[in-house]
Amino acid sequence: MNFGKLFGKKSKSKSTQNFNDNEKFDTNVNTSTQPKEKRSIRESIHSEAILNIYPVDSSNLVTASQDRTLVLYDFVNHRIRRRWIGHEHDVVKVLYGSLVQLVVSASRDRTIRLWNTNSDSPVQTLLGHELVVTAIDFNPENSVLVSGSRDNKVMFWDIKTGQTLKTIMIGRNLVTDVKWSHDGTFIVQTGEDKEVKVFDARSMTQAVSFPKKQYIQTSCDISYDNQYVVSNFILPGYLKYSLFFVNLLMSTSNGFNNSGSEISLWDIRQRKLLTEFYGHRATVNSGHFVDQIASMIISCSNDGRAILWNVQKNSMASELEVDNSTPLTSINVMNTQNFATGGLNGKLSIIQQHNRQLQLIDQI
Repeated sequence: MNFGKLFGKKSKSKSTQNFNDNEKFDTNVNTSTQPKEKRSIRESIHSEAILNIYPVDSSNLVTASQDRTLVLYDFVNHRIRRRWIGHEHDVVKVLYGSLVQLVVSASRDRTIRLWNTNSDSPVQTLLGHELVVTAIDFNPENSVLVSGSRDNKVMFWDIKTGQTLKTIMIGRNLVTDVKWSHDGTFIVQTGEDKEVKVFDARSMTQAVSFPKKQYIQTSCDISYDNQYVVSNFILPGYLKYSLFFVNLLMSTSNGFNNSGSEISLWDIRQRKLLTEFYGHRATVNSGHFVDQIASMIISCSNDGRAILWNVQKNSMASELEVDNSTPLTSINVMNTQNFATGGLNGKLSIIQQHNRQLQLIDQI
């Protein structure tokens, strides 16, 4: 396989759409959540744990919850813009496709549902997984969806027709997360088999796998320029000389009793671990590159903390106990200054970084 071609660089288009300026978007939504000042403590937008968060634009995000609903929330004006009801079990993952203006949800009820931002009912339901659907992501054109499940399947879907394009079955591959590269050429997947796998997007086949880790790999991310893939681990001193000259992948790790719980950074082409970030005391549930040059990583953990990492110095820049040690299930980047994280108590917290120092600015 030609890895140079597989991991070639190509920019992924980003949407400039903002729902606050979208005339087609229905803002007349019945909601009990009224706008209030920052730092005020308000009633949670979910009655049970928030399991996943995905940014929509500069002021809106989508949340997935154990209460079986997903919510479009305006975190700037503090209002629920829409709540979708329809899943029969926990909503585990959520995704927004800016080019097709669709919200996608994955659930413990084994279904994937596509929702139009202007209607309450799903426009399509994708059936094919036999167990909880744990991972979803779009290709850059938003025309193909990749999904993963505890049924050991990675599936590719045609969004327009709802048909399955390909199903890959890998033994003991209980999928935890998937990410499509920004140039559209490859997909990264983490799983409970403790491996990070890479798939060729064109052939929809597994290309490589990385050396097995000691603990379950819980999430992954890819840098904007495809130089990095995140997996919650890094080798001290290595990045000082080669941070901007290798193709990297990042993944996060399960852990307990101060064992594991790391963030790994991998060289994609050489398939080797570069370094590890340690600082969390329990399972790291989510991690993301913060900016386009991958100078920072944000992560959250069952230890109740969000941590901002300085990649160049391979060190912790700032840590924040978000809500009295309540386990944090998901974190995502709204922009380089603001992050959103969800907790097992159903609260959504907005965190801001200034000069690489984290502070809690709002909690819902």
